[in-house]
Amino acid sequence: MEFHVLGPLSASRDGHPIPVGGAPKLRLTLAALLSKAGQPVSVDWLIAAVWGDRPPASARRNIHLYVHQLRRAYGAHVLPGRPGGYAIIPDALDAARFRGLAAQGSAALDRGDLESARDRLRAALNLWRGPAFAEFADCVLVADEARRLEEARLVAHERLAEAELALGRHVEVAAELTGLVREHPYRESLHEQLMLALYRSGRQTEALEVFRGTRDVLNAQLGIEPGPVLQRLHEAMLRGDEHLLPALAPPREADRRKTDDCPYRGLTAFQPEDADWFFGRSLLVDRLRELAGRLPVVGVFGASGSGKSSLLRAGLLGSVSGEDRTAAPWRGLLMTPGEHPLDALADVVAKASGGDPVALRDDMARDPDAPAVALAAALAVALGGAVGGAVGGGPENRLLLVVDQFEEIFTLCADDGERRRFVDALLGVALGGASGTGRRVILVLGVRADFLAHLTQHPALVEALGGEAQMLVGPMSSPDLQEIVVRPAARAGLTVDPDLLATVLADAAEEPGSLPLVSHALLETWRNATGARLTLPAYQAAGGVRGAIAQSAERVFGEFAAAERQAARRIFLRLTALGDGTEDTRRPISRTELAGVADPGVTARVLDRLAAARLVVLAEETVDVAHEALIRAWPRLHRWLTDDRENLLVHRRLTGAAQTWRELDRDPGALYRGAQLLVAGTWAEDHPQELNDVESAFLRASRALEDGERTAARRRTRLLQRLLAGMAALFLLALFGGGVAVRQGREAGHQQLVALSRQQSLQARSLLATDPDLAGLLAIAAYRLDPEPETRGALLSVSAAARRRIELNVEGPAVFGLAFSPDGSRLAAAGTDGAVALWDLRTRTRVAAFPGPLARTGPGEIHARAAAFSRDGRLLSSVVRDAALESSRGVVVVWDVASRRPVFQRQRERLTDAMALSPDGTRIAVGVGKGAVELWDLRDGSMRTLKGHREEVVALAFSPDQAFLVSTTGGTEKPLVWDAASGAKVAALDAVNVHRLGFDPAGGILATGSSHYGVRFWRIAHDHVTRLPGLPKRSPYTWDMSAPAAGRIAVADEDGLITVWDVARRQPVETYQDRSRTETLSLALSADGSTLASAGLGRTVVVREHAVPPFSGHSQAVNDIEISPDGRLVASASSDRTARLWDVTGNPVATFGDHPDHVRAVAFSPDGRRLATVTRSHTLTLWDVGSGRRLGTAAYRGLGASTDVGFDPRGRFLVATALGRFRWDVSDPGRPVEVPFAGGYLVSALAFSPRDPLLATTGPAGDLVVWDLARDREVRALRTGQGSVLDVAFSPDGGSIATAGADRTVKLWDTLTWTSYATLTGHTAPVQALAFSRDGRSLASAGDDRTIMVWDLRTGTPAATLTGHTAPIRGLAFTAGGDLISGGEDGRIIRWELRPGPLAGKLCEAIGRDLTRAEWAAHFPTVDYRSTC
Repeated sequence: MEFHVLGPLSASRDGHPIPVGGAPKLRLTLAALLSKAGQPVSVDWLIAAVWGDRPPASARRNIHLYVHQLRRAYGAHVLPGRPGGYAIIPDALDAARFRGLAAQGSAALDRGDLESARDRLRAALNLWRGPAFAEFADCVLVADEARRLEEARLVAHERLAEAELALGRHVEVAAELTGLVREHPYRESLHEQLMLALYRSGRQTEALEVFRGTRDVLNAQLGIEPGPVLQRLHEAMLRGDEHLLPALAPPREADRRKTDDCPYRGLTAFQPEDADWFFGRSLLVDRLRELAGRLPVVGVFGASGSGKSSLLRAGLLGSVSGEDRTAAPWRGLLMTPGEHPLDALADVVAKASGGDPVALRDDMARDPDAPAVALAAALAVALGGAVGGAVGGGPENRLLLVVDQFEEIFTLCADDGERRRFVDALLGVALGGASGTGRRVILVLGVRADFLAHLTQHPALVEALGGEAQMLVGPMSSPDLQEIVVRPAARAGLTVDPDLLATVLADAAEEPGSLPLVSHALLETWRNATGARLTLPAYQAAGGVRGAIAQSAERVFGEFAAAERQAARRIFLRLTALGDGTEDTRRPISRTELAGVADPGVTARVLDRLAAARLVVLAEETVDVAHEALIRAWPRLHRWLTDDRENLLVHRRLTGAAQTWRELDRDPGALYRGAQLLVAGTWAEDHPQELNDVESAFLRASRALEDGERTAARRRTRLLQRLLAGMAALFLLALFGGGVAVRQGREAGHQQLVALSRQQSLQARSLLATDPDLAGLLAIAAYRLDPEPETRGALLSVSAAARRRIELNVEGPAVFGLAFSPDGSRLAAAGTDGAVALWDLRTRTRVAAFPGPLARTGPGEIHARAAAFSRDGRLLSSVVRDAALESSRGVVVVWDVASRRPVFQRQRERLTDAMALSPDGTRIAVGVGKGAVELWDLRDGSMRTLKGHREEVVALAFSPDQAFLVSTTGGTEKPLVWDAASGAKVAALDAVNVHRLGFDPAGGILATGSSHYGVRFWRIAHDHVTRLPGLPKRSPYTWDMSAPAAGRIAVADEDGLITVWDVARRQPVETYQDRSRTETLSLALSADGSTLASAGLGRTVVVREHAVPPFSGHSQAVNDIEISPDGRLVASASSDRTARLWDVTGNPVATFGDHPDHVRAVAFSPDGRRLATVTRSHTLTLWDVGSGRRLGTAAYRGLGASTDVGFDPRGRFLVATALGRFRWDVSDPGRPVEVPFAGGYLVSALAFSPRDPLLATTGPAGDLVVWDLARDREVRALRTGQGSVLDVAFSPDGGSIATAGADRTVKLWDTLTWTSYATLTGHTAPVQALAFSRDGRSLASAGDDRTIMVWDLRTGTPAATLTGHTAPIRGLAFTAGGDLISGGEDGRIIRWELRPGPLAGKLCEAIGRDLTRAEWAAHFPTVDYRSTC
């Protein structure tokens, strides 16, 4: 038995082909096993391969069934059982034979046996019949093996070309490589060999033309130049170099040996003991040592990945510990702050002095305001013992205290007081303020550059780091980077190929913070190398600088079983500190924190495997990520950290509270109560597997405490009631007591009503996705019970969601077919009751039923299977037949809709579900037995039979012009195109497994749906069929699709998700979970594309009247929102490289595309006739709003990504920010002229005053700078005290400025006194966007907590809190009518009506019902029933 995967999956026995049939999942199971041939795989691995991350409940049983079927087909010996899973052991596998032949050929080439190498490599490549595992590209695990095989095939081609070039077969090599280069335009090694083959064939001009074409392609499509190897070859050809890549010589003996001493450290930082392996930073080390020799405090600042930790540890401490101590006695101490920096400091100092860390902590805690005194005494002991003490007047002992990752005091330490005492202690011993050290302790801090603004919270530290005490670790120079690559290899006895060195230098130059990426790529290159040479192919196989970390992490993650993957995800989430206005950072944790997150054995295996791959670092008690670069460079981890950020923040706060409780010996005072317990408990109920043991115990104790407090409160209440009863004997006192009790009762009742209304407003927000009607009614009821900000916000949020759905046919028959009437007012549904129901969508009632005239002949059911309207809506056709999977006895009927009478009726012994009514209603086609199609003329009753299929036809479709009829079987036969007039076969579509067909009524484009290949599009003519680009393939199979309509198409997958796609852009615009798994049987879009209907086995027809919400179109994050001065247009900027114009109701007006990068900001000119856009890559573009024409562009050199843009009130000047200010005179929009500002400022946001010639800017350092545009100079510079200030806005009258801070606050400033007069608090994450209403009465703020707060500026209190975005919010703007429009990183733009009164009426009208008494009792049990609508 031999299997073939190098092409379509096939098998043969004794050289004779045997079919590989069966269901798609069965074939996928076989492919997955063959991708791991000879290796045992677990059932969990097979489930993940076949169903991905969302397997059905029956997955394990199905796998056993598939294995049983495979054993019956191919023999039990081929698929024996293994402990915990299965292994397929084929007698032969073409992939294994290919790898063996390729390895033999490569070895022969290395020996210099050129002919043997050529023969074996050629034989290996001849085994390929097409792409490996081609039909299983949707399966990630199989696709991984396919990519490995494809890479091996390309390497074999390259080695074959190498052998044949050495044999002098230059002409033949050139012919073969031409096609390969066309298929792989970015693989420079193939271009190199083609150039050499052409050059040696005497075709020098063509060789040079290959280089020019390659350079043009790389430049145009990737924005890069060819690599150094290709450039050197080009230069050698231009020189006519006679020694162009001489013939291959046999490898030296040294090349066959490989050292076991790895010279690179990967993601882990160099330690002091690694000093001998630390290269490339000698100048920085010398500079740092010189500063440490003169100054008491030195700060080392650099971006993540710049090499700060290695510089401090191996560069500074390593050089100190290894030098001659007779001249300058030094001693080095190293620490990282962690969650409790004072404890970490005490541990380090006690260890150095030989003292007791517990006693030192007690001494430091005894005087909480001066921990430096106790610390200095211990350090004095350490100094006295260093190098035996100072002797004979020699130099004093000095101690180098290095605090690496100093930013952890902000990311991990939650106690402001402990943070302050820690900083004071460090400065006390370093500056000599504490007795005993006398300036003999040198303090060196390693700080990430993006935490520079945080240091301003400690003025004494800022003062100590003033002047030259700051050292910046910048990007590596090319010579330094070359030293980092070459010198460790040389020390280990390795050589680095020149082309590898050049490629690493080029790749690293394009990656910020690239040092850990380079180190990890080189570590993986060393692992891939087979000799004493580090080569470019080994580097490319590792993924290079850009992909090595992600490739390593994905490789390790892919090898885990399902339980191990879940444990790995939970471990990495706990190892990441969530950034608050900064990037996410590492979070070292105690091993005890992992107790309970998974089975201990699973956790131990995962940690060991991650540590072996150098992705994490294990100490005796702690776990840490090897480097923060892993957090940036691994896409899967990035998705984990961003997809459910709000819940991660809840969990992280719970983790911190639980640890604090444990450290306080489980003090009840540290337990959660009230809202905190409610939020954490709700999260824990939804994520029970995420808790560790301490967190579970913490929540149990919190609930027990709350229950106890409630019991005590009830007891107190009963005691009070008894006392009141006793006092009732005295009339006057009883009367007085009664009055008090009434007032208290009323107050208690009011408070209960407030709490209940808030609770139900929260419930309304949570029900939006699953039951929007109930959510709307609860929001209305809660608001009317207590109209306060929380309930108002819920009502506004529920109204803005606008994801209403209509449910018809509730608990009626299952539905197999749907069809909209041409005007969209009615919907026909073919059901399992044998009738076609006609529904009026305006009244949501069934207005007619068209029963199938088929007499029952046995116990089985009769089903209506399909329905279709004619183009004028007068006729309705249907197929009704006996229930069966294949064709069965049935009848096709055409009804007159108005009279409810049939105008055509034919019964057949064999009918399928396939039926199509011509648009003009004159012909009908139906599928009958044995693959035939009957085409009837309704005018004269004539019939023609179309024969061309062997399998039964499952779908039919007429073209809009009625010239063509298309039929398909859903199997391995290709769909056929027929001439509808003559019945002649016109063409066959190049597709298989097509089970759905649909024509676009407007454009005539045909859509085909296939479970294997997704949705494809075709243009059909009499003389040819043109295949058009299809929708992007997704891993869940396409279960059903609608016909295209108005540029949209709806697709349902096997998981129940229904996605509406933009056909022109081939991008999804909206997704609904209206159906459960594998339940969808029919989809339909109305002719205008606005209404979507779905039906299936679930006995409910779901109709969405606005299938595509307003403002739909952006496919990536929305970064900015602006309203035109006249209030008629909305502009949006997006990371999909477009800016768009909309009317205020959300209808698209224009799209400004062709931007070179993400569009970060937009601005209207004061007259509204021009629009300015700026991109992340520093390109300014001016557009004409009316015509959509590009007027002019300008490039500028920003220090960071562009963040804001704005016109001055006169429209003459335009200003943009990119960590700097850039100004242009745009009097002539076709030629913007740059007018630089004087002085340099770090600026990220700007706003122009509408009243005065003033420009306000803010930046990451927390400054608010006001610039006088008339005098062109600074007039005010204010410290906001908000950390990084992320947005700024002027009020409409120019009297106030609002600033948005990373500290989660909004501040208001008076422009006359330049003082802050209000601080607005309420956000739980950095505030990113601000907008004043046009009347100046309201201010909206939004940011990373995904909420919008609307503030009443007269009272300074929240008027409403709006929720609806699922990602951080980046843009806000008020319309002229007072509505608010927002845009966020979720790609959505939402319009919020802020007047709750009219909204309640609109919601009631849309929902069409009231809360029932049962619903009211369930949600408002203590309040008498009231009518909601």
